Amino acid sequence: MIPTLSSTDKDLGQQAAEALRSRISRDVNNQKLVVIPKSDIENTLKASGYSTTESLQLNDAKALAMLLRADEFVDGNVSKTPTGVKIESRLILSRDQTLQQPLPVAEAPKLDAAAQMVSKSYQAAREQLANEKLCYSLFREGKYAEAETMARAALAKYPNGTIAAVCLGNAFEAEKKEDSLIAVAERIRAIDPRNISGLRWAADYYGSHNNPDKASEALIGLMAADPNNDRLRDQVIASLVQAHKLNLAIPIVDEALKANPGDPKTLGMAWKVFLAGPEYYQRALDIGAQMIAADTSLADTLYFIRSSSAAATISPAKSAEIAAQGVAKFPQNTTLLVVQANSLSKAGQNAQALPIISRVIAINPRTEGALAQKALILSNLNMPDSVMAVINQCAAIGAPADKKTCAQVALKAGSDAYKAGNASKARPDLQRAVAFLLLSDKLDPSPDAKFLAGASAFLVGQSAVNEAQTTKNCQLARLAKESFATAQENVPAGLTSYADAAKQLLTAIPQFTPAVDDQVKRFCK
Repeated sequence: MIPTLSSTDKDLGQQAAEALRSRISRDVNNQKLVVIPKSDIENTLKASGYSTTESLQLNDAKALAMLLRADEFVDGNVSKTPTGVKIESRLILSRDQTLQQPLPVAEAPKLDAAAQMVSKSYQAAREQLANEKLCYSLFREGKYAEAETMARAALAKYPNGTIAAVCLGNAFEAEKKEDSLIAVAERIRAIDPRNISGLRWAADYYGSHNNPDKASEALIGLMAADPNNDRLRDQVIASLVQAHKLNLAIPIVDEALKANPGDPKTLGMAWKVFLAGPEYYQRALDIGAQMIAADTSLADTLYFIRSSSAAATISPAKSAEIAAQGVAKFPQNTTLLVVQANSLSKAGQNAQALPIISRVIAINPRTEGALAQKALILSNLNMPDSVMAVINQCAAIGAPADKKTCAQVALKAGSDAYKAGNASKARPDLQRAVAFLLLSDKLDPSPDAKFLAGASAFLVGQSAVNEAQTTKNCQLARLAKESFATAQENVPAGLTSYADAAKQLLTAIPQFTPAVDDQVKRFCK
């Protein structure tokens, strides 16, 4: 069967198809090959409600061939050139439209001459079909070795046979002969870069053999060969995103958006892709808004959480706005509430964030991120006593990630208190520093927390021993003794990062020990 060829010229596609029918009918014995007449094609198209003058999509051409009981059909396009005409065509099997044989491009001054060239190429390509049909039957029976033999016989008759090569590749795939399969795949792709089987085998092979560049190249080619396959398109995009090749995925996404304006499924796919790279977050927000306008059911908790998180890197205020919309719809979703509190805090609205995060903890104190977020908010509000209470709660029941964040909050609070106490010599500041820093080290051990705790404890001990000498106070003497012990235990952690300061403290601590022991002995009777 030869349907109307594709062409920008209204009449040329029909004329070329009829020229091919006429030429092949003259060149081939009708005992071996029947060319479906133009009248049969047009009558069937009319009965099915199709135009008789326009070219068909591949799916429709296959369906027409099946109705007309044609085993194969020729598809292609024809165009005018400065010197005549050019026909680009393919031989396609009706049983499977992916089984295609590209024919050499035919250029000639006249349409009949170009048709004669296609006819000759077509007849040569058909030499593979008899053995390929036997290969196909043997493969279906599970006789893979025999199928290989028959495919090789087909290729011996027509070495460039991509249809026979696909049957050979199917046999190799069934036998798990990976090296042979990729060799066939590359052979097919060299002849026909659009061959779906060759591209699929290449994508699978390179994807499983840690060659993401070649796998991505094959996947993009596969999608170009089958542009209407939405499932394949999504697979290709997902693969490119996973391989961190957003620069290759974005043009595909843009093309899909252009081809399917307002389609919720396409918008949803694009939204996920744009969320994969911070440089595309603004586009993700714009596409996300279109997506939930097209289908309100897509405005679920995941949409609000991911959109708000993306917006946080652009505008904390926008992030808080999106999170608030989500909370209005899902008021008991603790994850969304944490995101809202975090957004408000980043926007500098800590007073507004505090009741929200407290509400989360009231619902479920073990919500991931809740205790850590509250500690951060309280720290920003300069409420150290409340921060200490939350961090202790975090140490008791917080998730591992929360404990790490709480440790950082405690480290900062302790470091700030140390600096303040070192400047003011106020013992309460220094004692607060010791408490925060030891708690930070307990939650997430670090040399910084240990050293600063030791340094703060030394200053507490120094202050206490001096005051105890005047007041004869037993509690101060004991505080000094405990503080120097804490300093002795923790200061060595700073010998790498704070070498000079650590050495000075380790030299000073023993000098206070006799005096402190004497005070305890004298004042604590």
